[in-house]
Amino acid sequence: MEVHAHAHTERKKWTHYFWEFLMLFLAVFCGFLAENQREHMVEHQREKEYMITMLEDLKADIPLLDSTIKDWNEVHKSIDSVTDAISLPITGTDLLKVYRHINEALNVWSFTYNDRTITQLKNSGGFRMIRNKEVAGKIIAYDQFNNDAVKNIFLFHSKFYENATPLRSKVLAENIITEIYKVYKNTPAPYSANPWIDSMIKKNNIPLPVDIQTSQMFEFRNSLIALKRDYASNMTWGYNHLQKLINELIKVIQKNYHLD
Repeated sequence: MEVHAHAHTERKKWTHYFWEFLMLFLAVFCGFLAENQREHMVEHQREKEYMITMLEDLKADIPLLDSTIKDWNEVHKSIDSVTDAISLPITGTDLLKVYRHINEALNVWSFTYNDRTITQLKNSGGFRMIRNKEVAGKIIAYDQFNNDAVKNIFLFHSKFYENATPLRSKVLAENIITEIYKVYKNTPAPYSANPWIDSMIKKNNIPLPVDIQTSQMFEFRNSLIALKRDYASNMTWGYNHLQKLINELIKVIQKNYHLD
């Protein structure tokens, strides 16, 4: 009888399995580290991109805010012109001066900040990417001040405007306001295509509305003074604080992200 010998495979030592496990573990672990590092690099890149656009938004806000402040200063000059022209008795009021400046005196300007980047940060959960807590805090403070303080200050100021506007119709003729505004909105002046208005301008002889009372004219004057006083206190403070927030935020972003 032929006997067949069975070959025996040599059993691997436990150390062989240990090293196989270790190598597999290290491969998975290194892959995890590489992916984690890649995600961090992507987030850091996105963070810097957010800061670049945030800086762009802030730099765009500066001329808008400066222009708003300049426009309000023109409003106040016109308010001064109107209030100075109103005298007692009211027959001595320089009505041409009043009519010339009343439109600008009751003009309204507002500042709206660029919220492009801040909106993206809110909607995408991007604030978690901002590693610098000072930067994140100042961005949030800027956003909150615009959405809370600035809006509330403007709404409060609008009440003074809403009080003055109907009083204007009681003491001045709207058709004359419109015509004289057309004349003086562009310099040099005066000249009007309306002979009646043109004649009044040249002679500085504009009639008071019929049955106007002295108390009405001075109530109107006081409403303009109140309008200016509110801006000089509340709105000026708000705009000055906005300028401070913008400048501080620009500096801290440039410093921490090495941007110009």
